Amino acid sequence: MEIIRSIEEFGLKNENQSIVLAIGMFDGVHLGHQQVLAATCQRSFQISGLAAAFTFPKHPSSYLRPGKEPPLLMDASEKAEKLFDCGMKAVVMREFNREFSSVEAEDFVQFLKDRIPSLHGICVGKNFRFGKDRVGDSEFLKLKSEEIGINVGVIDSKVLDGEAISSSRIRVALASGGIELVNEMLGRDYSIQGIVQSGKAMGRKIGFPTLNLDWEPQCRPVYGVYAGFLTRKSSAKRLPAVANYGLRPTVENQVLVPRLEIHSIEELDPMEWKTGVFLKLQLCHFIRAEKKFDSLDDLKFQISKDKEQARELLHKLS
Repeated sequence: MEIIRSIEEFGLKNENQSIVLAIGMFDGVHLGHQQVLAATCQRSFQISGLAAAFTFPKHPSSYLRPGKEPPLLMDASEKAEKLFDCGMKAVVMREFNREFSSVEAEDFVQFLKDRIPSLHGICVGKNFRFGKDRVGDSEFLKLKSEEIGINVGVIDSKVLDGEAISSSRIRVALASGGIELVNEMLGRDYSIQGIVQSGKAMGRKIGFPTLNLDWEPQCRPVYGVYAGFLTRKSSAKRLPAVANYGLRPTVENQVLVPRLEIHSIEELDPMEWKTGVFLKLQLCHFIRAEKKFDSLDDLKFQISKDKEQARELLHKLS
C-alpha cells in the first residue's frame, strides 16, 4: 500500500497490472464513499487487478475559488489511511492544478488512459462531476469510457433517513452538535488524533485533570462537551472520557484558538498518559453546548454532572 503523488508515476509502476480506479474527493470516507470503494475492490478482484483511489489532498475549490472552499473533515494523511482501510492498494493523491482543471470533459477519460495505460475500470458516485467547469456527469463518463473499452461503475448514493449521505451533510451535523448522526453517516465514530500538550493545569486545580490535545481541524465541531472513548497509540484499550472543545470562557478572558481538553472517567497512570503521548479520541455523544459559568464552583458542579452523564451514556456502548 502506498501513496503516489503523480498519475504518471502510478501508471508506470503498474503498467502490467489491470487497474480499477475509484475517483472522488472522498472527504470523510463516509458510507456513500465506502460503497464506491467496495465496488472498486469487487471489480478488481474479478479481474485479478489492483484497486486504487484517485483523489486530492485539498478540495478543488481551493484552487478554483480560493477562500470559498468547504472545510475538510479530515486531512490528507487520515483520508489515505481510511482509503487503505477500505481495501485500496494504492492511493494517487494528486494536487489539483491548472493542467487538471483545464481538461475538457470529453477528453478526461483519455487523459487518464494516456497516463495509466493499464486502466481497466472506473468507479464513481452517482453525483460525480468532472472536466473543465464540471460539465461532465457520471452518464457522460460511462459514454466516453465505453468508447475506449473502459468499464465504468456508477454507484448510487447511500441514503439515511430519506436523504443522501454526503460530506456537506456531515459538516452541517458536526457544526450543530449532531455527533450521533455524524457517526451514523461515517459508519464509525468521529475520531480525533493528536499529541498531548502541556497546559495550565487548571483542570487539575479544580479536581478534574485533563489531557490537552494539539488539534486544529478545518471543519470544527460545535463548541461543547462530548462523551467518548480514549485510546493510546500503543494500546487497544478504550477508556471512557468526557471532553470539552471550545474557548473555555469561564477560565479564559480571551482565547482566539479553541482547545480540546479530555478528562478520563477512569483514573490514569500519569507515567503512561503524559505530554508527548500520541492518543486518539472517539466522540460518541454530544452532552451540551459550551457556556460561561458565574464561578469556578458552578463550573465544577457542572463538570461533575457532565462526567456522570458521560459515564451512563458510554456504559451502554461498552
